[in-house]
Amino acid sequence: MARLEELKRGALVNRFLPNAPVTVVDIKWHGSSVAELTYKDAAGRLGNELLYRDRESSLEVVSPGRL
Repeated sequence: MARLEELKRGALVNRFLPNAPVTVVDIKWHGSSVAELTYKDAAGRLGNELLYRDRESSLEVVSPGRL
């Protein structure tokens, strides 16, 4: 389980997509419980998704990012 606050630029995150980890490219907060995540998948494709607190239990930070 990872808290949304742990998702920093450069972090490697498991269980965001079903088949492979993603790398956080950017994160933008919308209030205190919603984060807009821009990520890159293992094939180098960029994606963007809104994350809500209810997704925290399904995420795993493999390597931390930087501020």
